[in-house]
Amino acid sequence: MTGFTRTVAAAVAAAGVAVAAAPTAAAVNTDSLMPPPANCSVDVQRIASETPGPFPGVGWIVGAHANLCGELGFLFLETAGGTGSSPTRVVLFHRGERVATQPGETPRVLLGQHSNFHVELRIQQEPAPGQPNAAATYNSTVYVWNPLAGAGDATPVPLPPGFRL
Repeated sequence: MTGFTRTVAAAVAAAGVAVAAAPTAAAVNTDSLMPPPANCSVDVQRIASETPGPFPGVGWIVGAHANLCGELGFLFLETAGGTGSSPTRVVLFHRGERVATQPGETPRVLLGQHSNFHVELRIQQEPAPGQPNAAATYNSTVYVWNPLAGAGDATPVPLPPGFRL
């Protein structure tokens, strides 16, 4: 066997080992990328009335909302009778289905940027001791629709303090 033939044979054998050791591709469910059902609708008033309120005896009213039947939409719930620093709650939707609710007891959330696949939420931080809520700063978290996460997922991506889209 010539040197060239041995080199080619070794390269072919190495390639065969690499292919044999490579993981097999898993099937990816892309159903979440299909268009919403033709009759897609969300009863935002029902969502507001069924979501536990921010305080005993105080409920939510419907605030800003968009893209509820798209890939990732949002519904802001505002404190009934509240002020600019009153608590809010955010509910995320995918194709008309509720997929996430803003976690925790965050007092106030503002809408940043949004598209068909992401929603940026600006989440109020605790104000300095002795300061009013209106003096609080906000950090951003971006929720991104991830169609490759099983049946889909609204994955939160916290941004560094002060960073906004």
